[in-house]
Amino acid sequence: MSDKDQKGEMAGGGTFEFFVVNLTTSPLTGNVTWTGGSRSVPLNVNGLLPGTASGRAAFSPQSGVRDLWQWSARGRQYQLNVYDNDRYTVVVISDYGIGILVTATSPDTWKW
Repeated sequence: MSDKDQKGEMAGGGTFEFFVVNLTTSPLTGNVTWTGGSRSVPLNVNGLLPGTASGRAAFSPQSGVRDLWQWSARGRQYQLNVYDNDRYTVVVISDYGIGILVTATSPDTWKW
């Protein structure tokens, strides 16, 4: 792994959570998994209907370890590193692919 793949220092502590939003035209299958080094957290998205969001799953990112995201139905891994203030990660799955968004703002406070 090259230096550009590594992420910088994190102060540590706090709660980190991710969830999935289905923007496809059909229910999802499989799992979305976060991996950071030897740590891995799957989130079952089987049957998640279009236009809905999954529950949240807690994960523990680390300094110097890249964060990888994978939807089992597609198999490819995506890297988007999470840092101290990125407490929530939204994995958006559409008919065109997967996107990863990070935020410090709780989804409970979002207004649509």
